[in-house]
Amino acid sequence: MATRSLLTVPLLLTAAAAAVAWIAFGPAAALAFAALAVLEIAMAADSSVPMAGIAGRLHSPARRLFLSLGIVAGVLAMRLLLPPAAVAVGGATDPATAVDEAVFAPGSFSAHLAEVRPALAAFGAAFIWLVFAEYLFNTDRLTRRSWLGGLEARLARVARPRVWSVVTAATGVLVTTVLVGQQDAWAPGTVLPVALGGVSGVAAYLASKRIARRALRGVDGTATGAVGTRGSWRIHVYASTVVFERGLVVFMLFEILDGVYSLSGSGVLGADGLGALEQAALAVAAIAVGAVFLARTTSRLDQAATLKRLRYLKAGAAYVLGVLAVLLWTSLLVPVPGAVVAWFGTVVIGLALATSLPWRAWARRLRRRTVVG
Repeated sequence: MATRSLLTVPLLLTAAAAAVAWIAFGPAAALAFAALAVLEIAMAADSSVPMAGIAGRLHSPARRLFLSLGIVAGVLAMRLLLPPAAVAVGGATDPATAVDEAVFAPGSFSAHLAEVRPALAAFGAAFIWLVFAEYLFNTDRLTRRSWLGGLEARLARVARPRVWSVVTAATGVLVTTVLVGQQDAWAPGTVLPVALGGVSGVAAYLASKRIARRALRGVDGTATGAVGTRGSWRIHVYASTVVFERGLVVFMLFEILDGVYSLSGSGVLGADGLGALEQAALAVAAIAVGAVFLARTTSRLDQAATLKRLRYLKAGAAYVLGVLAVLLWTSLLVPVPGAVVAWFGTVVIGLALATSLPWRAWARRLRRRTVVG
């Protein structure tokens, strides 16, 4: 019943948009859109647990804003605006040309995105590692049970956890830059973009966290999360930093690591001979459907306190980010197999879920019933 209620709105939106596509562009376009919308829903399901973990760190009403409008707006903005913005910032082309290519010439856009990919991957790896390090070094000093045993427990108790976070990220940037410099296969001009990208990722993370802390501190004169009615714009600023954090993760996973470009519809829509604008419109609609499903699933997980009941699920969500950062660094040195990109998140979350379930309690109940029987 819960699954059906979660899927009701996204499936209704998919059916309505598919009907419009059928009338406007024909049955092939409608079927292609439905396939892409289902793909977006599947990707959203994989992201809902990490999103719920992020939502759990927010204070009301910032959490309500994040779960209602923030996720949908953030996914749309990041999936649609970040790719051309990344190409423009990377210097491959100017902003107007980047947007034009993303819609009308996805092949050229993909080539330009590939040009700036080393810097973007280095940026994302450093940024996402620092987000993961919040869990690894327990920067919030929360009481929790370690998922991976004694080593994780010791790391969660280190002194000066924020310093450790930055030091490990800087180490990753340095090691990757040195290894990239030693690879003959890379062009000589790759080392500097990788180094600057990594440093920029650390700087962007620190700036985002500083903005978030200042926003909370300014609400009702407290930094403890007692958010009142005054200074509501600060709540928006705080929630926006969280949306940016997760949006960047999605961008790095799909656009950079997996090569799935938002407006080209992952190649699904282009196979049907649609025009560029029609293809972009259907891709945007499919991304919106996935964003709505992600928001509903995340909200349901948060309301049900699933991450508290399944005690290791939050750890699994954190380790997804850690593995993603390592994969991004690795992709600068060797190609990462598509199967790894497609399944690593599901595998990590699945292991966290499996270890969270009360297998021993169920076994004891089964033995009791067997003895009584």
